[in-house]
Amino acid sequence: MNRIKWLDSARGLGIILVVIGHALGGLIDSKLGANQDVFRQLFFAIYTFHMPLFFLLSGLMVTKRLEKGQGIFLRGLIPSIIWPYFLWSVIQFSIIYGLGSLVNRPAESYWPVIFSLPWNTVSQFWFLYALFWMHILSVLLIPRLGREGFVLFALALKSLALILILPVPVKLVCNHLFFYAVGVWLMTAGLETLVIKRGLLVKSLVLPGIALAVILATLVAAPRYGSDIMLLRAGSPEIANLAWRFPAMAASIFGVVAVVAIASLPRIADSRILLWLGRMTMPIFVLHVMFLAGTRIALMRFGPAVDPVLILGISVATGLIGPLVVERITRALGLNRYLGFQ
Repeated sequence: MNRIKWLDSARGLGIILVVIGHALGGLIDSKLGANQDVFRQLFFAIYTFHMPLFFLLSGLMVTKRLEKGQGIFLRGLIPSIIWPYFLWSVIQFSIIYGLGSLVNRPAESYWPVIFSLPWNTVSQFWFLYALFWMHILSVLLIPRLGREGFVLFALALKSLALILILPVPVKLVCNHLFFYAVGVWLMTAGLETLVIKRGLLVKSLVLPGIALAVILATLVAAPRYGSDIMLLRAGSPEIANLAWRFPAMAASIFGVVAVVAIASLPRIADSRILLWLGRMTMPIFVLHVMFLAGTRIALMRFGPAVDPVLILGISVATGLIGPLVVERITRALGLNRYLGFQ
């Protein structure tokens, strides 16, 4: 299959944001996080749009894949989503459980969590869980509602999530389905018309500038629309909750558009590093938290200094480089397919 450069580049930018976001979250929730106001604000800003970006990108190719047959589409979910979800949820949670008090949130029980994985998620793997159910909904609803109707359904679901008490995994699906549905509706051609084919000035300055202004305005407004959460004192799950609420949708939309616009700029779209990262999103996604946490724990426990900015920089570097090294080794051994990396 021919690769779309701007799409791989957008994924590359997105996975960098994911690693930075989780590195910030780990520091916020650690003993160093008490007075890290800037870290919390940056974490909030990133979380308004980085996961919506990935859901939108995940929806872009769904229509073409469904055209090949629903059976083929559904069978493809086993190696690409179901297997990586269960395999790496078990591996990462086992490590978390084994590390005990060294991690920010020690696990109190093991087997109940493992056996509940079909309906309850751990760590970052909620994304794969939510994406699976979004794909199932697309199979069920697009033939009946059409792509436009699917968007309206997703918007209604996000609205209902505001008033209904739902299990966390279900609420995550409701909160993010809209962006997946927009990706399904637009497809790559629609997004190219809307963003990619705009002029250089619009893509490099206007759209990113609007996104920055809207995200900053949302950050300023967060204490009002999220009065139940003190942003500058909250832990990372509470801040993520704040960033994914309905009033932050404008920041989400413009943030996603800005990343896509930047990814389509000539020098960015042709960046070998970003293109490579965009093709390596799965190994980075499933492995990066273990590298981030390991680096943070080692530096805080054995490092000569505990400067949060230094820890953040080193953690992000290892969170990106470590998974790529593992992927290269496992590919040489012919294991990538079995590890869910491809």
